[in-house]
Amino acid sequence: MQAQSNRWELRDLILMAVLGTLFAIIYLGVFYGGLGLQTLLAPFGLAPFGFEVIYGVWFMAATIAAYIIQRPGAALVTEVLAAMIELLMGNGGGAVLLLTGFIQGAGCELGFAIFRYRRFDLVSMSLSAVFAATFIFAFELYYLQYILLSPLLLLAQLIVRYASAIVFSGVISKRVCDGLVATGTLKAFPLGARQKPMVVLAD
Repeated sequence: MQAQSNRWELRDLILMAVLGTLFAIIYLGVFYGGLGLQTLLAPFGLAPFGFEVIYGVWFMAATIAAYIIQRPGAALVTEVLAAMIELLMGNGGGAVLLLTGFIQGAGCELGFAIFRYRRFDLVSMSLSAVFAATFIFAFELYYLQYILLSPLLLLAQLIVRYASAIVFSGVISKRVCDGLVATGTLKAFPLGARQKPMVVLAD
């Protein structure tokens, strides 16, 4: 589906700010949740997968923003904004956190750019999430020294990360947005404008 326009509206900026703030809170919670999962999985030798199973959550701000706003740059800007706010909220990642936000946002942006920003659906959202997962995994190979791990373990981690990305930033994100469309909440945005809200008939 083709977006209505590439021109930014005030409502787009407001929505990106809201999503950035909301997901900054979620991302910070996911970070501590991942640490907890690592601890729980450690006795089974599966600690490296503690973050992988939930990694897809970290791309949700980008895919949701792009799906709703349907304009170039929405995914990147929202993801970086979420990283900035998360940093202000107490994440100690510093400049690296902003860099990861940029890398993930750029990956998501590519998923929609491939279709020339004319396709906004589960396929483009899932592809965007997979690109984001690939980009950030490549960065972590060296920054987190994952490259020292066995190739088999790296492959397993990447597969789990891809699955998480598709589930959280593809399937779940789309269902959440479509649910909002059904209520008429997003009627001012391209996503809501091309879908009719659900009409509930009284008995």
